[in-house]
Amino acid sequence: MRAEMWRLYRHLILGGVVIVACCYIVMEFTQIRFGASRVEQLLCIDAEISSSLLLLGVRQDIAESQFQWSVKSSTPLPVSTISSLILDKKWLKIPENSYRIALGDSDAPVLVGRVDQVSSLFKLESLLSQFLLTDQLSYNDKMALLESFPCLLMEEVSASATAPLTGVASVNGVYSQYGFIWKDKEANKPVLLSVAYDNNVSLTLIVVTVVGVGIAVMLMLIWRELISLDFKRKTFESITRQIARGRSGLPKGIPDDSSGTLKELAYSFDSMSSHIQRLLKVQREMINAISHELRTPIARLRFGLEVMKDEVDDSVGKTIEALEGDVEELNTLVDEVLTYGKLEGGSLELNFKELSISQLVEGILQHNHLLLQHLQVEVKISDDDLVLADEHHLSRALQNLILNAAKYASSTIVITFSCDAERWQLDIEDDGPGIAFEDRDKVFIPFQRLDNSRTRASGGYGLGLAIVQRIAFWHGGAVLIDASESGGAKFSLIWSRNQHQNTVS
Repeated sequence: MRAEMWRLYRHLILGGVVIVACCYIVMEFTQIRFGASRVEQLLCIDAEISSSLLLLGVRQDIAESQFQWSVKSSTPLPVSTISSLILDKKWLKIPENSYRIALGDSDAPVLVGRVDQVSSLFKLESLLSQFLLTDQLSYNDKMALLESFPCLLMEEVSASATAPLTGVASVNGVYSQYGFIWKDKEANKPVLLSVAYDNNVSLTLIVVTVVGVGIAVMLMLIWRELISLDFKRKTFESITRQIARGRSGLPKGIPDDSSGTLKELAYSFDSMSSHIQRLLKVQREMINAISHELRTPIARLRFGLEVMKDEVDDSVGKTIEALEGDVEELNTLVDEVLTYGKLEGGSLELNFKELSISQLVEGILQHNHLLLQHLQVEVKISDDDLVLADEHHLSRALQNLILNAAKYASSTIVITFSCDAERWQLDIEDDGPGIAFEDRDKVFIPFQRLDNSRTRASGGYGLGLAIVQRIAFWHGGAVLIDASESGGAKFSLIWSRNQHQNTVS
């Protein structure tokens, strides 16, 4: 997994570096672009004011202007004509930071100006003073010309003016705007004149967009790696489940990248599983071999005890009968061990056929009536009680469940059969002490005993429920444990109606 984690860290580091670099480049480019735009706006105001002074005849030469003007007509023009010429002015930007401007027709312009090299110093206050404080223009003419200047903003303000023309700065948050307050003697309110910057796109918006796009790309790369890791996790989970079900060997075509992490991990699990399976196989073979070998001495013990019965008196006969009980108990244990070994080892053959649950349960109750005579057994089975199962092993499972309930029931056992379109279900309930929720999985472990009233004092060897679970498994079902309505334990044997194989091995 180290390679995958390194790729994630690499994407995070590279993504962060790329985002920072892109933000820096964009901010630099935007500042240069905005700087050039602001210079052009200042040049535009310079051109509008200078051309108005020249065309009105107020000045013949304007040294404060950035432009070098060439006037084609010496006759002053009316205000309306000047306003029209300013609105229709023609700009031309040429390389090396040079500009050309013409007012009038392209073939015969009235006024032509040029800037060979833009200076960083603009004398707008001087130009505005010459234009706004001249006595050659009326207040209305000045206002008409100001309204025709597209590069100059004009708005009335309530601020007081200490002079006819006062330089001011307006600050809003992190943005500032510089301008001039003009108070004419004929005007009621002063007017704020400022540069109309053409900031169509906010610098903040551009930076946020770049950062957002960078983060989105980085998240896409990280998401791709996470999807890959999740796919490997699901694949590995599937492999481990197959190994847990007893599959030996790995499936072909395990997807993985060049690092081979998933394959390496899967092979480690497969090796561990194979080793565990070998150990379990040796254990099962040893237990089965011991159990088989025990049958012969058990049979000899039986025969010897039967012979001794006829040769001893009654006082010794009771001891022999007790020994016969112990031998029978040992024989039962050997039988259960061998049965469980067959169920666990997969060498069992099941013959499925139609059975009547009511007849099967009745036979079990009659066969074990001595063990059940102190209890009340309630059987709740509907008329539709035909099932598909292996008679011998299903009978063994039901008998184990009923006898297990009989060991712990106080007075009553309830046997209920139900079915639907997909499964059959047998519930065996008792009114005993019940099983704690955290202990319900332990009862199916071979030779496992709980630390409550369900102890060895009740009899048994801890294999009965393990055998029931394996029989349910071979029938395509399971055994569930729940609490009974009477307070005891409720065992539910459930198996599928679709298990139609004649032989399962």
